[in-house]
Amino acid sequence: MTTSAFTLNVRLDNVAVVSIDVPGEKVNTLKAEFAAQARAILKQIRENKVLQGVVFISAKADNFIAGADINMIGRCQSAQEAETLARQGQQLMAEIQALPVPVIAAIHGACLGGGLEMALACHRRICTDDVKTVLGLPEVQLGLLPGSGGTQRLPRLVGVSTALDMILTGKQLRARQALKTGLVDDVVPQTILLEAAVELAKKDRLAQRTLPVRERILAGALGRALLFRLVRKKTAQKTQGNYPATERIIDVIEPDWRRAAVAAMTRRRVLSASWR
Repeated sequence: MTTSAFTLNVRLDNVAVVSIDVPGEKVNTLKAEFAAQARAILKQIRENKVLQGVVFISAKADNFIAGADINMIGRCQSAQEAETLARQGQQLMAEIQALPVPVIAAIHGACLGGGLEMALACHRRICTDDVKTVLGLPEVQLGLLPGSGGTQRLPRLVGVSTALDMILTGKQLRARQALKTGLVDDVVPQTILLEAAVELAKKDRLAQRTLPVRERILAGALGRALLFRLVRKKTAQKTQGNYPATERIIDVIEPDWRRAAVAAMTRRRVLSASWR
């Protein structure tokens, strides 16, 4: 019998704590077989009507989730198998995001690749001020794209310019950098990480955040067009066409960001009209 990597504990204050602990390994990595385990946990959460919130936290000493198990891709025998694997990850993250109560990622240590994509699917993120805590999407360094929604959620959270820089370079952010960009909502000592996350999870309403002025300008049609033109030019000069992952990353971010920007503009117009 396989031991689950996910353990659910419902506290007396009706906050569910999901502990992540890959059996027999020092580092948490996401594996294909974990999808069914995670869905079973999410089903229990949805069925518990008294829960006030959910916290995802690692039971490992020094890492949250260090990424996905790259061997999963190596075992794929066809493009269709790889696409199915990616869709499973996307669906799991969508289920986390769709939970009806506040969902908080409590991050200590490495939160990379699929680990950050899981944290992005949560409604809020808190991390420790420890030097071991780093956040990033380093897939491009392996010639890959983030496959579980990171290319869509990160730009919406931190702005398209910051997201492109992170995803195209694989840059990893320390805790204070992540706080400054808006990637995390708070930075706390490791000793109070869980309690800080629980308190945030118990809030009925999570405040909407506003992107920096620079990112809001780049969300406009002109700023967006100029940004992507410049990014494509610089990327082509740097890679000389020998690194297709970077082009594919831009290809998936640009149309989604355009749709998100148009939707945001439409919402603003509707709100403006309602106040007339």
